[in-house]
Amino acid sequence: MNLPAARLDRIARLHVLAAGLPGVAVHETTFDAPFAQVWGWLSDLERSVPAFDSDVASLVVLRRAPGHDGGERLLIRSRSGPTWLWLPAVFDVDLAPGWCWMASRPQTYVVGMAAEPDGDRTRFGHLEGLAFSVSRPWAVPLVPVLALSAWRHRRHIPRDVAAMARHVERAGG
Repeated sequence: MNLPAARLDRIARLHVLAAGLPGVAVHETTFDAPFAQVWGWLSDLERSVPAFDSDVASLVVLRRAPGHDGGERLLIRSRSGPTWLWLPAVFDVDLAPGWCWMASRPQTYVVGMAAEPDGDRTRFGHLEGLAFSVSRPWAVPLVPVLALSAWRHRRHIPRDVAAMARHVERAGG
């Protein structure tokens, strides 16, 4: 029997992940710039992340290894900006053309970025927030924490995406 194959683009993958992670938010937009320009800037994480995210003062790649789909597996360390008093965070990163998934060590926080070419424009999705894996007894007390994280990121992510758009426009001009 031939069954149809379901295929998700990278942005749809972010939405599926967000549906299973109640502490995250996802925001989708379209940049008025070609995919190569958008992803060329965004995938340079050491330069782009501190430029668009006011919560990140610096980001350093500690290790690179070959990944899947022509991408890389990275280990990065980020230092929080003036907004938060968090300690430096270490993330495992899956970085491929149009896809970036960052998970903190231990996995309590995730960031996802996805891009799809759309003619001479680029569809883009950004996901961020708390991603606890908890056992049943801890699930109920964490509901308000996860709800607060999703609320905060629904407000924070559009500011990040607007900053990305400004940088991408500048890079193309």
